[in-house]
Amino acid sequence: MKLYGKDYAKQELLKKVGDISQLGGIMLSEMADGQARGVRFAELRNACGIDMRILIDRGMDISDLRFNSVPLAWKSSVKETSPAYYDKEGFEWLRTFYGGLLITCGLTYAGAPNNDNGEELGLHGMIANIAAENINIDNGWEGNNYILTIKGTVRQSKVFFENLELKRKITVPMDEAKIIIHDSIENLSSRTTPLMIIYHMNFGFPLLDGTSYILGAQGKPYPITDEAAKNIDDFSKFAEPLKDFSEHVFCHDIPAGSDGYSNIALVNEGFNSGQGLGILLKYKKETLPYLNQWKQAGCGEYVLGLEPANCKTYGRKLAREKGELEFIEPGEVKDYKLELDILKDIADIDRIKKLLKQ
Repeated sequence: MKLYGKDYAKQELLKKVGDISQLGGIMLSEMADGQARGVRFAELRNACGIDMRILIDRGMDISDLRFNSVPLAWKSSVKETSPAYYDKEGFEWLRTFYGGLLITCGLTYAGAPNNDNGEELGLHGMIANIAAENINIDNGWEGNNYILTIKGTVRQSKVFFENLELKRKITVPMDEAKIIIHDSIENLSSRTTPLMIIYHMNFGFPLLDGTSYILGAQGKPYPITDEAAKNIDDFSKFAEPLKDFSEHVFCHDIPAGSDGYSNIALVNEGFNSGQGLGILLKYKKETLPYLNQWKQAGCGEYVLGLEPANCKTYGRKLAREKGELEFIEPGEVKDYKLELDILKDIADIDRIKKLLKQ
């Protein structure tokens, strides 16, 4: 394990600490105030500077992410809330939308509210407002490396309708600025079920700023909204926050590399007087063919969403009509893999530019 500029073998490192938790670990806790009262969460930190909050009672999604005390995720005015406040109607999902690094949308519908085959569907589905169960912290040594791991299960079930089980595993090496998310979804029912999932990742200031831009997009994206179509040439650039900005929503088709992963990055070369800061998002293209982009440059609502998905964001009705709606068969299991690598300086950004040939 390489820490603080030096390589350590397991036994050598253990001589220098009373317990490995001196360097990092995962601690379970519970919120005690306001609309978040009672929400269980896990605080994960490693020796490389990652500090993140995993909301167990909110689908095992991730709210805060900091690197060396610098916030990378956008937080909305709503902040964290209990799932008890969830309202499925129309756009009311936004009343529990805390932003955060990751909020999962799905599982039987995601995207814009609509009426599909007589069923009223609200914004983005309910999975992010279902509490996880069977939580397991499974930290341990792999050779000379120490790996932080938390696992849990989230079940979306309705009598006479769907019975889907999401198993999530979040892994962070002790000595790397890296987060790995591995999900599997199993259809436990005897019914063929619509399956829509969007990994709604939300990046904010100071990673997102007037000097930030996107790396890795291949050509121009497909505009989902009218405002996106009008401003398609500027999809990868950012300005200072603007009053009354109307959101731009795009969809990208980013080819996979030889490893099967698609790559996209948000970088800010101007961060901290030119030190630079960025994040590389990798996702398995086979099961997440789309990359939705949410560009929202408003005052107080200054955020970039990079959202690997198996669907576009215009809702289930239109997805069905276009022949794009995915289904999961009884007993079928589908896997989803994503990775976030934090780019800590200009040297890391230059390395990713070469990787993405930009």
